[in-house]
Amino acid sequence: MDALRNKFPGSISKDTIAFVIGLLVLALGILYATYKQYDIADNQKKTNGEIIEFYHSTRARYGLKYRYWVDDKEYIGSTGVSPFNCDNGKKGCVGQEFPVYYSSENPQYSRIDLGKYEKYKTTVEFVK
Repeated sequence: MDALRNKFPGSISKDTIAFVIGLLVLALGILYATYKQYDIADNQKKTNGEIIEFYHSTRARYGLKYRYWVDDKEYIGSTGVSPFNCDNGKKGCVGQEFPVYYSSENPQYSRIDLGKYEKYKTTVEFVK
């Protein structure tokens, strides 16, 4: 292997390849999130959803899961949040209803509007 490396001194290192792959994965993730948000904005419908779970996913990450219905079919969505309590004292407003905006073309794409608790969201939304 060293003999090949000496023949091709400008060869790309494994670290460089890993870095480029990481950037590609990140870019694809951002493109997918942006596509979903534009799909919701372009085909927007509104319903009500209920927060069903406040969870701690990693050391410093928290989220909410919410349930909403479209044409008698249940969907589950999620969003990242900082820890917060509702006015009634419930962590993450579990059990409370909020407006959910979804794509009429792809109802599994959704975003929840937390109203006055929106400031606790950590999920980046490019389009509203």
